[in-house]
Parts: sequence; C-alpha cells; structure tokens
Amino acid sequence: MLADSERKMLRILSNYLTRHNKMPNMEQLETMAGKRKDQIIQSLKELEKQEYVQWENKSSVENIVILEAWERGTAPTKSPNISRGADYWTMY
Repeated sequence: MLADSERKMLRILSNYLTRHNKMPNMEQLETMAGKRKDQIIQSLKELEKQEYVQWENKSSVENIVILEAWERGTAPTKSPNISRGADYWTMY
C-alpha cells in the first residue's frame, strides 16, 4: 500500500502524462505537489522501489516511465451509466 505522498505523486505523473503526452519537469512537480525537491525525490524513489515507476537516469524527472498508473488492489471506478432522461417519463 502506498503512502499518501507516493499515491499523490503517482496520480500527478499519470494525469500529467495523459493530458500533455510528456512528463513534468521538477519545477512543475513542485508546484503541482506542493512539496520541496527533496520530498519529491524521496517519493519517486519509493515509487521506483515498489516498481510503480522506472527511473534510470535520475538527473531528470522527465524520463520517468510509469509501470503501473494505479495503486495495486484499487482499480479506477467506472463512471455511472447516464441516461438521456426519457426513461423517467416513459418507463413506469
């Protein structure tokens, strides 16, 4: 099970990659996470230790590879089915 800071870092990395098609730099991570550089590096090392990310070249956070985007044991929930609303008036 991931600590809150590692879980938050994993979500930030995954969401940023999905949205921008690249990894954030350290300044962006500091802003998004609200953490100092040393705290971010500690979280990233823990994610690497638990094999959620791969971070071979530690000179830059931009070359991190996400191996698992979600914490193990918890899958993203499905969105509820949304109907157009006509069923309320026609199905009784």
